[in-house]
Amino acid sequence: MDPLRGTRPDGALVEYVADPDAAAGATGTPVLVLASRGRRIAARLVDTVIASVFAFLGFAAVVESTDGAVLVLLMPVGFMAGGLFYCVPMVHWWGATVGKRIFGLRVVRLWSDGKLPPSWRDTFIREFDRGGFLALPVLNILVGAILLAQMLKDRAPYHVSQFDRAARTVVVRWPAIARVE
Repeated sequence: MDPLRGTRPDGALVEYVADPDAAAGATGTPVLVLASRGRRIAARLVDTVIASVFAFLGFAAVVESTDGAVLVLLMPVGFMAGGLFYCVPMVHWWGATVGKRIFGLRVVRLWSDGKLPPSWRDTFIREFDRGGFLALPVLNILVGAILLAQMLKDRAPYHVSQFDRAARTVVVRWPAIARVE
């Protein structure tokens, strides 16, 4: 079923299953295995560290030429930009960031065959939370705990977050299980 409308779209051949063992009984073409919470959280942690390093390196280059007050004002903007510039292009072009690739995950459009990554708009909607999280230098631990708690709670049959629902995406294990009929 479509988490936005509650119905499976006509003509959708893809089938989502919770684990690889359930794929044997699936009838869809292809069968996409949904990403587990543990893999999603681990990938998110790796991506957060990488995006933070890129943002920090940008600020390290600016520190020498800027006074402290300007740097404090620019820091949240730089961290948000670092998070967005790291995540949005990678998810749009390849369907995965470095963390997702390490853990065998891919972001795909809901009800697609899994080969088509999200559009620029959908990717920005999906990844905006990471940029916002990194933009709050003092509160980022609290915001990170809230996002982690959200990832841990039950998110319906497709394991989607509110950002996945808004962007009409789903995170799956990759590669997909193709059926040869």
